[in-house]
Order: sequence, then C-alpha cells, then structure tokens
Amino acid sequence: MVDAADLIDREAHDLLLLDALPGVGPATVRSLVRRFGTAAHALVADTRAFAAVAGDEAERARRDASLRQLVRHRLDEARARGIHATTWSRPGYPAGLRHLSDPPPVLFLRGDRRLLDRPGVTVVGARRATGSGRDVAERLGAALAGAGIVVTSGLALGVDGAAHRGALGAGGPTLAVLGTGADVAYPAAHRALFTEIARSGLLVSEFLPGTRAAPHHFPRRNRILAALASTVVVVEAGARSGALITVDHALDLGRDVWAVPGPIDRRTCAGSNRLLVDGARPLVSIDAFVREVQARSREDGLDECEVGPPPWVADASDSGSAAPRRPAAASDPHDPIEKRVLAAVRLEAASVDELAGRLGLPVQTALAVLTTLELHGEVRRLPGLRFRGVA
Repeated sequence: MVDAADLIDREAHDLLLLDALPGVGPATVRSLVRRFGTAAHALVADTRAFAAVAGDEAERARRDASLRQLVRHRLDEARARGIHATTWSRPGYPAGLRHLSDPPPVLFLRGDRRLLDRPGVTVVGARRATGSGRDVAERLGAALAGAGIVVTSGLALGVDGAAHRGALGAGGPTLAVLGTGADVAYPAAHRALFTEIARSGLLVSEFLPGTRAAPHHFPRRNRILAALASTVVVVEAGARSGALITVDHALDLGRDVWAVPGPIDRRTCAGSNRLLVDGARPLVSIDAFVREVQARSREDGLDECEVGPPPWVADASDSGSAAPRRPAAASDPHDPIEKRVLAAVRLEAASVDELAGRLGLPVQTALAVLTTLELHGEVRRLPGLRFRGVA
C-alpha cells in the first residue's frame, strides 16, 4: 500500500519536472495538467500534443534523465532537511493561492505550517527604506504579531526585515516568502533572521531546495505574498519598487491595500504616496489598523474558507467560498459633496478616477469622501479599488 507522503512526493516530482522544463512556468504547468489530467500523464503524452502546449524545446527536454535526477535529488534533500512539500491538489495547500492565475504547483514549507491557516497581513516596502520607514515596519510587525495576526513579508532588506523582526520581538507569528529555495538564506545579511523564522515561524518557497536567488524569482514571489494574506500594507515604496508588483497582484485578487503616508519630497515614498492617490487606504494609526484587521478577521471567520483542489486537477472540484463581509451601520451624510458621491456609486460601481471625472471633483477630494463613506458603512470597496453604495 502506498502512503500519502509517497503520493505527494511523486506528484511533486512530476510537477516540478514540468516546471523545470525550458520555457515552462506555473501557468504552462497548469495548462498541461488541464490538457492531460495529471502531471504524470503530461510527462508521457504524445510528442505533438505535448509540444502544442509547452513548446518544442520543452518537449525535447522532458525526457532528459539528468533533469529527472536533479529534481529527485533536490526532493530527497528537502525531506532530509525537514522541508515539507505540498501540491496544489492537496487539502493543506493554501486556499488563497488557488485564486491566482498561475498558482505554484508545489510549495516547500519549513517551520510551523499551521501559520497558513491563520489570518495574516502582508507588509512590504523599500529595500533602501529610511530609518523612519524601518521603525514603522517594525512597530507594525510587533503590533500585528502581538494581536495574533501572522506578519507575512519577503525577508528582503529594509521594510521586510524590519516587519519580521518586529513580529519575532513581540513573540508572535511571522511567515517569509522566499525567492530562493527554503534552505537558502538570502540576503546573506539576514541569515540569522532566516534561521529564527525557520525555528519559530514559517518559510515558504515555490523553488526547489538549493535554488539560488535570481532577478526573475522575486516577481514570482510577490504574487504569493499578495495571495497569502487578506490585506497588504506598503510602508515605503519608490516609484518603481517591487512592492508595487505585490500591490498589483493584491488588487487582482480583491485584497485590501493600505499605504503609510510619507513626505512628498522623499523618493522612497513616491510609489506608496501614489497608491494613496489611486485609492489605497491610508494607514495613519497602527493601533486603529490592527483593530480593524482583527474585526475583519472575526467577520470573515478568521480566514478564507478552505477550498478543494483547482478544477484543472483530475477528480477534484471547489468546495467552498469566502464568507461575505457585513457592512457597518449606515449613516445619513449631510455634506452636499458626500450626497453627490453616494448617489453616484449607488447607481453603479466606480473607481476613484471615474467618479472624480463624472462629478467634476479633484481625485483627492473624491478619495477622501469615499474613505469617509466607507468608514460610515455607506459604501463598499470592491476589487480593483472600485466602490459601490451599500443598499
């Protein structure tokens, strides 16, 4: 009789082998599994049919014995180092990742896997953060962790590391999503932090053990950062910060996005301040923010409901959905501008820019009014930073 661990190991091997083929990534692996039913079937599929999905180069490489040997060796290393592998067909796979267009076929987990089942907030920002930015990130990490909320970040220099340190200093939970294998500490300056998170938190990676850092790994990592938590906070971010990639994924997934306001002449705040103009919620009080996250977590049943394997995996189907949020009690706005804004979004959902243009208002004014109405329970924030009136 084959045990469950061996079945996961075999599936992980086949999925990772597909993912390692030239020109193939998570989205193509998904297409292959959808086309052939399982990764194992894809690996032995007809040459022409396989190439039609994955390309000729991947077709030639899929029978490479050395590639199979490398994947097998790395999986053996993971097991020896206490790194757990789970696949997208397994019940323990994080529900939030299933909503991605390109979910990682395999996740490597090192540490306390129970943290994946707890409510979390992703904190991201500039690597070259200012002293005040690092201080805010550390205090935010400590406050969230002290409230039992998992602090999720990317172990990078600057804001990420400060958020992790704050959580650990408060004795609370923290989770790091890596752009390397789960046995590779990167950056080297965070080796001690990496070791502490492995011991008392959780390291998460979609890459095989032994995988070193590469520039294209970090955008892939950022989609996982967005998907693992219900809320994303940007502490400081320049105009071209990688943190903004995380925000893009968060918006696609319908996550709440917050940003810490910064001085208008500080380059490390150009991107995060722009998020505020575009409709991100301003984080101006750590205590108030933590209270709201706690309240939202209670309303949502502490986390997203668990769902089954994705529909493209053979013999599997979705079995759950997120619990709806309950709006706060409505108020009766008396300000004329509030009445105009509320009347407009009761007719149809609109973004901040659309509403400002329709009503002839400055974008900042429209955003401020919408924020006030949201706090009063008059409007709901929708995916893509759009707003709709509450009936």
